[in-house]
Parts: sequence; structure tokens; C-alpha cells
Amino acid sequence: MNRQCSVDGCTRDARPQRRLCHGHRAKVSRYGDPHFTQWGTADPVDVELIVTEQRPAEGLTRLERVLVARGLTERQVPAAEVARIVGVDKRTVHRWRSQDRQKQAA
Repeated sequence: MNRQCSVDGCTRDARPQRRLCHGHRAKVSRYGDPHFTQWGTADPVDVELIVTEQRPAEGLTRLERVLVARGLTERQVPAAEVARIVGVDKRTVHRWRSQDRQKQAA
């Protein structure tokens, strides 16, 4: 008999002999919080500092990376330089820029 994950709102089955599903167990072991998401947190001060100084930074969340890339794009920084600063591939920067253009057109 499988029981459900003990995290509120989760409908997945818990792992055998455990009380959490695999996804929530991984989040707890990595971040200490079963509800953590890298898309939900961004420090606007850090983002603005990185955009202004145009220096590489480690430990950025996904949302912060996208926001820094947008800020650098507004300052006409080339995609290769944005990729170096944010720590992603140049193609990723092109994809983000394309998605932003599509959203503006809609």
C-alpha cells in the first residue's frame, strides 16, 4: 500500500518506506525546503549591482540570471559577454532574447 507524499498539496506517492516523494526529498536534501524554487526568488539589489558593474557572479538563481541578462541586453551588451557574466551558454542568451521579443510583440 502506497501512501501519498506528506507535503501539503502534493498528490504523488511517497517513496517506499518513506513519507516524501522523490521530488520533494531531492529539494529537502539540496535546499532544506520542500517548497523551494529557483524561479521564485530574486534579490533586486544583487541584480542591479551585477548589471551596473558587468562582472561575473556565482550562485545566482535562475530568475536572477534572466533578470541580469535582460538588464545587460537593455544596455546593448553583446550576447557572448552576457553569457560570460551570467554563466550560461551564448545560445541560451539568444533564446531568452527571442522569448522576450515574442512576448513584447504579443
